Amino acid sequence: MVAVQIIRAKVSLFATLSDLLTFVRQPGLTEPSSRTLSQSIKTGLWLFLMSLAVTAIFALLTVPLMLVSGAAPGGPLREVFTQPILSVVVSVVVLGPLIEEIIFRGWLTGTWRSITGSALFLFIFYGGAVLMTDLVVGPPVVKQLGLAGLGMGALWLIRPLDSGTRVVGYKRVFPFLFWGQGIVFGALHYQNVAADSVVVGFISTLPLIVCAWLWGYARIVLGLGGAVLLHAAYNIPAAVGLIVLMTMQAA
Repeated sequence: MVAVQIIRAKVSLFATLSDLLTFVRQPGLTEPSSRTLSQSIKTGLWLFLMSLAVTAIFALLTVPLMLVSGAAPGGPLREVFTQPILSVVVSVVVLGPLIEEIIFRGWLTGTWRSITGSALFLFIFYGGAVLMTDLVVGPPVVKQLGLAGLGMGALWLIRPLDSGTRVVGYKRVFPFLFWGQGIVFGALHYQNVAADSVVVGFISTLPLIVCAWLWGYARIVLGLGGAVLLHAAYNIPAAVGLIVLMTMQAA
């Protein structure tokens, strides 16, 4: 029985990997997925493990170089991790994945609903943050979660995001947008590493570019919620690894 389950798991893993590689080579839009919940969970699990594997492979090269060259986590990351633990958890596991997925991949299906919903969420979150700074009394974490809740409510009101008409000509440019969002996502995280070596900084962005393509694929086949959950799950061990690295640097 165990052997049969292992064989099924291997088949499922290689099927997901094959679909992913085919998609990344030739990105294409499909209609909203008809996958069952069980199939979606399996796909999400394999994509999560692939994201970790990609990061681990690059870490084998990057971390030794960072230690030798004296590189360290960049200012933005250090600022996040100097906050109280609860704030770190909310920022890294909740808000970070949610906001980044909406900015980089919320609109990726090209429907008017997905584009409008992503813009509405960001308007509510960032516009509300300005208003709440002086009007609402309470810890920053409470304000952030409140704004995230309002933004998610806006997305829920215009669901389903991925149905309806797409922007004219979107399918033709989709491959370039898909590849581009991954490259931009990685490039904007270049500041996460403070290094004198451009090579070290560049290598540190490569796993994020690959992961952005993984999560972009998840956005198309699993929906926005699946991509956010995948990103959030990835950030948990990534955050632990960063804490360990910062501890090593401080020793």
